[in-house]
Amino acid sequence: MRLHIRVLAGSLKPTAGSHIYNREMIRRLAARGHRISVVSFDDGDEDWGDIEVTCLPRRDWNAIPGAWRFAATLQGLQSRRDIASAVLDEPDIVIGTEHLFLKAHAKRFPRSPWLYLAHSLVIAHEIDSYGMTGLQHRLTRHFYIKQQTWALRNSSTIVRFNQSATNALQQFYGAEALQAPILINPTGIDAPETVPGESPEAAVRPLRLLFVGRLVASKNLRFVLESLASNRGANWTLDVVGDGPELDDCRTLVAELMLTSHVNLRGYQANPAEWYAKADLLLFPSKLENMPLVLLESMANGTPALVIREDGDQYRVPFSEVVEDNVTGLIADDEDHFRKRLTEVIASPEILPQLSANAQTQVREQYTWDQHLDCFEQHIDKLLGQAPHPAVRTASPG
Repeated sequence: MRLHIRVLAGSLKPTAGSHIYNREMIRRLAARGHRISVVSFDDGDEDWGDIEVTCLPRRDWNAIPGAWRFAATLQGLQSRRDIASAVLDEPDIVIGTEHLFLKAHAKRFPRSPWLYLAHSLVIAHEIDSYGMTGLQHRLTRHFYIKQQTWALRNSSTIVRFNQSATNALQQFYGAEALQAPILINPTGIDAPETVPGESPEAAVRPLRLLFVGRLVASKNLRFVLESLASNRGANWTLDVVGDGPELDDCRTLVAELMLTSHVNLRGYQANPAEWYAKADLLLFPSKLENMPLVLLESMANGTPALVIREDGDQYRVPFSEVVEDNVTGLIADDEDHFRKRLTEVIASPEILPQLSANAQTQVREQYTWDQHLDCFEQHIDKLLGQAPHPAVRTASPG
C-alpha cells in the first residue's frame, strides 16, 4: 500500500553522515512507491523531483549580538511558528530526525504516528562535542535534553540502529524515560561488487592507511597522527579525507611530527568510495558514534578498520557490535592498545586481505538497504493496523 511518509530532516546537504543517510532513505522510500514529503532547513541544492520538500528558514542567531547564547532556543521558537504556518497536509506516518521540528509537528498533526529517529547517540554527548563553553553550552545542552526527553516520552516508536545506542539512552535518562516501544533497525549500506584487491604485503608499495570523517575533536585525528609518529620510518601512507575546524591544526601537527612525506590531507571528497577502494586499513578511533556510517562504508568496500572498543565514558561507540576482532576488523581495548596494534599491522599486514573479504561479506549479509526499509515498512504497517508490506528487493535509485 502506498503511504504518505513525512521525514523531518534538519538538512539535505551531503555534509554529514546523518544527512547522507536521510537523503538515501528518502530516495529509496520514494523508489518503493511511497509519497514522500520532507520538512528541512534546506533542499541540499538539488531538484528532488516528485519528492515534496518544504524548506524552513534558519537564521544565523550567532551573528546577532547577545542572541548567540540563546541560539538553540530562539531557532526552536522560530521553527515552531514556521511549522504551524507552513503549507502541509496530514501524513500517514512521520519519521522525525530533527529535534527542532518534532514537538511542533506532532502538535499540528496529533493523529499521525511518528518514529523518533535520533542520529545522535545521546544529544547531551553530541552537544558536549561541539566545543561550546560557558552559558551558551549550558543553555544549548539544557534545551536539547528537554527536546530529547519529550521525544522519548511522546513518540510512537524510538528507532535505534544498534543495541549500544539503546543502552546509551537508558543509561543517561533511565529506562523509565523511554516510554515508547524501541525498534532496533540496523542501517543500510551499499556494497559494491567484490573486486579482488592488491595485497598490501607487496613490498613494491607502501601500506595505504585511511582516515575519513569531519575534522573535529571527537573523530580523533590528532590521536591518529600522534600514534603514527613512532612509525615514521616504516613504509606507509595516510590519506585524510575530510574537512572541518581542526584542519589547520592537523596540518601543523603533521609538520611538527615530521610526517609530511607520509600524510596527505585530501579535504572534503564528494565520493569517498574511491578512497576506501584504494586503502588497506581504515583508522577510525572515533569517540562518539551512533550510526558508524564511515565504518560500514569502508567495510562494504573491502577495507577493514582498526577501532577502539567502547568504554561508556571516553569512547561511546557501538564498534563491538559491528566489528568482530581479527575476523572483520581489529578492535583495540584502549588507546595504548590501539598504538600497539597499529605498529603491529604496519609491520605485518598479511592479515588484512582476509579481514577485507570477511568485512565485505558481513556488510552484504547484515546491513542492506532492503532489510533496513523492510523493517521500517513492516513496523509502520503494525502502527497503522494494515496488512504487512512484502519484503522487496530494489536497485539503488539513480
